[in-house]
Amino acid sequence: MSENVNHSIAGSWLGKYGYQDDSDGSTFEAVFLESRGYIEGSILDDCSLGEAFVTGTFVYPNISFTKKYRKPGLEPVEYRGQMSEDGQSLLGVWTIKAERPGLLDNRGTWTAFRDGTENAFPIKTLRKELLAQAGS
Repeated sequence: MSENVNHSIAGSWLGKYGYQDDSDGSTFEAVFLESRGYIEGSILDDCSLGEAFVTGTFVYPNISFTKKYRKPGLEPVEYRGQMSEDGQSLLGVWTIKAERPGLLDNRGTWTAFRDGTENAFPIKTLRKELLAQAGS
């Protein structure tokens, strides 16, 4: 029984990110384009932060990208994660390095799924483990 597994990052993803303090976070829609290990695309957060541009790298299973918001004054967000073996989900951690005086660094977890797989696993279940791996 052989399955056709898609390990390409290209396409549309639905996701959610959470914060280190266990607050609810936000959902997002992402569209990635991929060429020879480099990715670019856009993310639309389902909150007041709005649209952001994405650039980074993807070599299965590892993904790393920077999200830069179109809205002025918002810090870039660094994402790291991995794609599942079946190619249907992404899971990782994000960090914001405070660039302005008086602001603190922030971090949390994120997950994204291809269509039809949104409930594969809950982000809150994995939050503590991922933050521990990231050195919290």
